Amino acid sequence: MKTLGILALLLAFDADAQMYKCVDERGKIQYTDKPQAGCTEAPIKPSPPLSGAVRPRQQDLGADEAGFKRRQLEREAKDAGERRALEQRCARLQQEQRYLSSGRRISRLDAKGERVYLDDAARDQRLAQLGGELRGCP
Repeated sequence: MKTLGILALLLAFDADAQMYKCVDERGKIQYTDKPQAGCTEAPIKPSPPLSGAVRPRQQDLGADEAGFKRRQLEREAKDAGERRALEQRCARLQQEQRYLSSGRRISRLDAKGERVYLDDAARDQRLAQLGGELRGCP
């Protein structure tokens, strides 16, 4: 079994094939990979793409590698920015949760400049809302 695999591997390296076009006495055309009398070499051309134009492949591996590294750095920078924004948001939410949980009376100034206190129901509602938002934090 091992020798069969080695033999198949060796035959695969002989992919440098050439095609021959043979026309018999009745005018019938046959293609073969073995040269015979009366046969001519037939060029092997790739099938054209749907666009119709065959263009040679341009391999600029250096440019491909540089593009890959650039995209990778951009993705890492974007991920780091998103991570920083999430950490800042979570820190702000945690600070607000600590402030609301402190037990102190919380007040703010309204448009008239008067002090308005936060009632217990609104405090509990905001704490529940903060608990839900903090679930997504690390």
